[in-house]
Amino acid sequence: MLPEALVLPLLGLAMAITALVLLVHLRFRKSEAARYQSLASRLQEFRRQYNSSLKDTRALLNKLPDVILIFEKQWPKVLFANRQALELFGCSSEQELMDNVFGNPDAWQAAPHSLLDFENMLSRGRDQGLERQEWYFSAGPNQGLWMDCELTLTVFAGVPALIFSGVNIHHRKLQSIADSLRQRALFSVSDGSSLQSIIERVSKLLEAQIEGTHCVISLYDEQTDSLITQGGSEFASAFCLEVPSVSARYGATSIGSAAHTLQSVNCQKLSEDLQWQGYADVMETLGVASSWSEPVLSEAGSLQAVITLFSEAQKRPDNDVVAHFSFAVSLLGLAIEREQWRVELEASSENERFVREISVAIVNVPSDEFSSGLTGVLHGIKEKYGLGSIEVWRAESEQEEIVPVSGTDLKVDEGSVVGVRGPIALERFNDLFTSRDPKYVTPQDDLYGLLRAHKTSRPVMVLPLHSDASTGYLLGFLVVESQFQYVAKSTIEHLSVIGSVIKTSLINQRLVERLADTADTERRARKKLEGELAVAKSIQMSMVPGNGSFVKELWDWRVEAWLNPASAVGGDLYEVIPLSRGRFLAAVGDVSDKGVPAALFMAKTISLLNFLAHNKDGDLISITAALNQELCRGNDACMFVTLVMVLVDKETGRVEMINAGHTMPMQRYSDQLPHLWNGETIAPLGLYENVELTTEFLQIPEGGSLVLYSDGVTEAFDVAGEEFGEQRLLSLGGRPHNHEECFLTDIRERLVEYTEGVEQSDDITIMILSRLGL
Repeated sequence: MLPEALVLPLLGLAMAITALVLLVHLRFRKSEAARYQSLASRLQEFRRQYNSSLKDTRALLNKLPDVILIFEKQWPKVLFANRQALELFGCSSEQELMDNVFGNPDAWQAAPHSLLDFENMLSRGRDQGLERQEWYFSAGPNQGLWMDCELTLTVFAGVPALIFSGVNIHHRKLQSIADSLRQRALFSVSDGSSLQSIIERVSKLLEAQIEGTHCVISLYDEQTDSLITQGGSEFASAFCLEVPSVSARYGATSIGSAAHTLQSVNCQKLSEDLQWQGYADVMETLGVASSWSEPVLSEAGSLQAVITLFSEAQKRPDNDVVAHFSFAVSLLGLAIEREQWRVELEASSENERFVREISVAIVNVPSDEFSSGLTGVLHGIKEKYGLGSIEVWRAESEQEEIVPVSGTDLKVDEGSVVGVRGPIALERFNDLFTSRDPKYVTPQDDLYGLLRAHKTSRPVMVLPLHSDASTGYLLGFLVVESQFQYVAKSTIEHLSVIGSVIKTSLINQRLVERLADTADTERRARKKLEGELAVAKSIQMSMVPGNGSFVKELWDWRVEAWLNPASAVGGDLYEVIPLSRGRFLAAVGDVSDKGVPAALFMAKTISLLNFLAHNKDGDLISITAALNQELCRGNDACMFVTLVMVLVDKETGRVEMINAGHTMPMQRYSDQLPHLWNGETIAPLGLYENVELTTEFLQIPEGGSLVLYSDGVTEAFDVAGEEFGEQRLLSLGGRPHNHEECFLTDIRERLVEYTEGVEQSDDITIMILSRLGL
């Protein structure tokens, strides 16, 4: 127990301490209240400044010319879009932008500029902190906009965000795309690209250069006299389905009008233009309002195609459009001419061979079955060139009239034509045909009803056949109808060559018919002819070394040759001519015709070759040029010779060769398989005066040989009608080296065995140049 005297002082002390603590606490509460009041004032000021800054930032971003979009960092929610962004996408607020654009995949372009691709770009920007890419945005129906886009990390409204900025590069991008397409289109013309790929590139180029347009290209088909539309783009493909072709006449859409007039045709309002009458619904479905069609012409001024540019708006082409169009027209014209040249080049060899085969068939038509035999040949011509019909008419000078003798649509009974439409008086024919060139006869012409084979209104082409190209009398004519409208120009050229053979056949047939007036006259004439042919064969065979069977050694070389005509006289030839400086020239040839004409042409060829070989001292180019000129001179029958010539250096084995449309020689070796020479060839001699000449070089090693042969070897037929062919010849050429000396005998025996029971259809010639030493 404390003393009572201490209790009171201690109690006073405790009360004093309590009062002191209360005083300190009150002062702390007052200080904290003042501090809180200060912080609240500062927070309010900060909020005011933040809202003002955010408002200023939005105003500033709205003033920028760039498209600005701010997204939440973690997912593509739009926090802010400036005025340019809202106008680009046609929205009034960020929420509408989210609903209509960034939440709607259909509002975007296809990959690689789809909504999913854009979200992937945002993801890369979030991960890497920076992303830059050119982007193609949809900017309305059938419209787009190229922008240079950049993504960076930022903070917006107090949250982590991604800021997207886009600069309009649409014009520059389209120009760049157009430049690239222009370069690709130019390169594709020279690099051998297909015409279809070039058409697609030209279409893309025009559509890239001229916004809001669609390009359709229509190629001209001469036979049907129509334009075939080509599809590549989505629009062109849809147009092709609705308008696959257009007639090349005025009023048949702007495409047909441009083709007919060979001038530009502009239609500012398709729905009211009479040229597009009947296509209003199609144009409305395709969403186009105007068109501009421009013809594409060749250097000669003939129609090749029509380029049509369809616009979504009603407008006329300005100077820039005209400039773009001019380039596209020039480029497409060049591509079409290159394609035509390629097709003609590929077809020339096949057509030359076909003409040769048809010529042989015409010459071999039996005189006692002339009409029916010639009809079979005409069917082959019709099928080859896709004709509607073809007929041969012959002039009967005694009756002064022209009558049909054979045709694909004429009835032949017992060798004669029955139920014919003719005859036509010579005078009446000459009144219509004042020139010797091929001519179309139309329904308005006098003789159309007698000449047409079918009950149509298509033009009929008549090709007169005269005994001489300039002053000869009329022998007859060919009447040709196309399956469509007109006969192709290339076909007319081939028919002219075939016509020269037919007119020779008409002359021969007339001669045979005159000789057949009486049996006695025919017998005497035949006996005389056989005697003359026998003499002719003897003379002909004497013109080739060894009379058709030749073996000779020239230093370290062995030359063997064999010629076996298919008839009494033929058109095959061979020759071996020793020259100075250790060289010799060897040749094998095949004249286009058969019988006496071929024999005479063959004799002329051999005589000229012997003279020129020495006169030109073995210069193959000079020899060939001079020989071709001489064979072309006065060659009204259009005969020709295929010829392969080789100039051999006996010491080195070096061979210079020129091949004028002949079969490919076979080269044999002692240590490897044989092969057919695959070098360049030139045209047969006697057909064209101006021929580009080229020679090839090869080496014959010791123990090797070169085999020259005519097509009578590879085209020999067995009883089943199958050709001997090149593979069988190569198989024989691959025999071991110890068979070299009997190789020619092997070929002869194999040919005899293969063609047993079949009449020889063509002359056979083989020459083997063997280099000895192994």
